[in-house]
Amino acid sequence: MVIFFKIWVLSPYLFLTFPSLPCFGIAKPLRSYYTNMFMGLRKVAVSALAVAAGVLVYLLLLADTPSKGGLAVAEGTSTVDLSAGVYNAGKAAPWDFKITDHYKYFNFPERAEGYAPKQPINFSHKLHVSTLGLECQFCHWSVTKSPFAAIPEEDVCMGCHNLLIETDRTRKSEGIKKLKEYYSKGEPIPWQKVHVMPDYVRFNHKRHIKAGVACHECHGQVPQMDVVQRVSSMKMGWCVKCHRERGTSIDCAVCHK
Repeated sequence: MVIFFKIWVLSPYLFLTFPSLPCFGIAKPLRSYYTNMFMGLRKVAVSALAVAAGVLVYLLLLADTPSKGGLAVAEGTSTVDLSAGVYNAGKAAPWDFKITDHYKYFNFPERAEGYAPKQPINFSHKLHVSTLGLECQFCHWSVTKSPFAAIPEEDVCMGCHNLLIETDRTRKSEGIKKLKEYYSKGEPIPWQKVHVMPDYVRFNHKRHIKAGVACHECHGQVPQMDVVQRVSSMKMGWCVKCHRERGTSIDCAVCHK
């Protein structure tokens, strides 16, 4: 039994390496069997490599294809290209595949287009900006003075709401009730960031505003949004494309720490 087992284990090597090896008349059928087996495995391996190569080519093409859509910045004006495609000397960067925008495959939902986290208060930019006529910098006052766009504290919100004449609508508003609760307790409102940038990216709001970049070019038509969502990936290729079009430096140290 032991001898038979050793022959069975070593037989693929023996029969394929030494085709003339005599083995009591069973060498030929065994050699044929193992030859067919290895040929089959080779076909499977070649097929798997072909499929993998096809998937890689598809992803490369997908990454280098700009989005067909755009975001209208205003009626009668051109559109802001929100393509997440990579424009790096005509080559696609593997970290910028569009498929990474879909958080079904990668664990970064906060960097995906369409990301709209649930907020502690249902604040409507459409109401405050489009209907009531507030400017972006009325609340986000620091964009011209700081790298960061400040989120207003409750004092700023209550500065207006304390002066408003209450109506049935405002008295019943759950959002205003929550605002007053946070204000009375002295607790900050735990707003959830919509436009989250990686730690290794250095973005300066002040420099971009001073250079004439409008808010909607990165954030989209927020004045038309009841719920703010991310309209672009804000990935490297997207930023570099804008820098090149404006003739701005694309040196690594400009944006990366």
